[in-house]
Amino acid sequence: MRTLITLFALTVALAASAQEKILIGQSAPLTGAAAAAGTAFVDGARLYIDQVNRTGGVKGRIIELRTLDDMYVPERAAANAKSLIDAGAISLFGFVNTPSSVAGAKVAVDNRVPFIAPATGVSSLRQPGNDYVFNVRSSFKDETSHIVSHLQVLGIKRIGFFSLEIPESKVMFDHMSGLLGKSGQKFFSAVNQPPGKVDLKKAAEELKPKEVQAVVMFCPGKMCADLIGEIRKQKGSPTFYTISSAGDVFGDLAAQGVSIAVTQVMPYPWTVGSFPIVARYRDAMKAANDTRIGYWSLEGYISAQVLVEGLRRINGNGAPTRAAMLAAMQSLGHLNLGGFELTIDRDDHTGSHYTDLTLARSGGRYIR
Repeated sequence: MRTLITLFALTVALAASAQEKILIGQSAPLTGAAAAAGTAFVDGARLYIDQVNRTGGVKGRIIELRTLDDMYVPERAAANAKSLIDAGAISLFGFVNTPSSVAGAKVAVDNRVPFIAPATGVSSLRQPGNDYVFNVRSSFKDETSHIVSHLQVLGIKRIGFFSLEIPESKVMFDHMSGLLGKSGQKFFSAVNQPPGKVDLKKAAEELKPKEVQAVVMFCPGKMCADLIGEIRKQKGSPTFYTISSAGDVFGDLAAQGVSIAVTQVMPYPWTVGSFPIVARYRDAMKAANDTRIGYWSLEGYISAQVLVEGLRRINGNGAPTRAAMLAAMQSLGHLNLGGFELTIDRDDHTGSHYTDLTLARSGGRYIR
């Protein structure tokens, strides 16, 4: 009888455990100007989490990724973060874009909740003291370092820089200036304009369009695309460079024959190459009957694997807690996710340093 009672209690406990969920909170722009990036990242993350849940979840618990729309408004992202924490999320994950990630991270840190895989390379989330922030993608500094290295290999000397007057732009300008200075170079021209008072015609003139050989742009995608148009109107023909967060608007200009180099922080998703993780991603997309292959969904897919690896490292079989998730993330160490490598431990939350350089897509794809 005692044996039967024990077996019955164990069966009930296991059944209850199987019904329990691990709540993970996310805020992303599902509508508005950045909806394409937001929905792609979310879909990529769900693609992997669904795979995990179909095989029983993590230690018998299903992962619930609860995503709220912030419409690319940082105040909404902060409110979403607080709402998700109050709902019991043990971690916040995959906030998409810089303003929302910065706003959400502050709420997470204030509430001592792990903040995993923000989709931004902003330097403020990589500074010492961000004990609750765990990055996956490379930093903006990694991306701009790649641009400087590429320009120096090509022997280009007259380099222009355009940005909005925001703190991160100054960080990138100073970083790139330091790299150029090591070889005795400096920016040929540089323009910074207030976010609310942008005059792209004037900016194009100050960049010296007929003389500058390359222009590095640190601005929202549509604005940079419009700046390119102004420079072309003024008979300029430099090569243009920007970073991965600028968006896909450059495809329209690329189709017109403008050379636009864009750094990427994820492997090229349209061919497998030397990254088995891309093959797994593509197989999962095919199985889901989803043809929207792209960098943002691949980033979501990879970032979700880091999240799940953290969940699997939580000690014990009881209900996971925020403190346990924090300790698990700090114990990840070096990860090789099918050729995509990153490091997260107690002292290093920077994640990956992978960067690539592509030409902005023409006909729907980036060209390597």
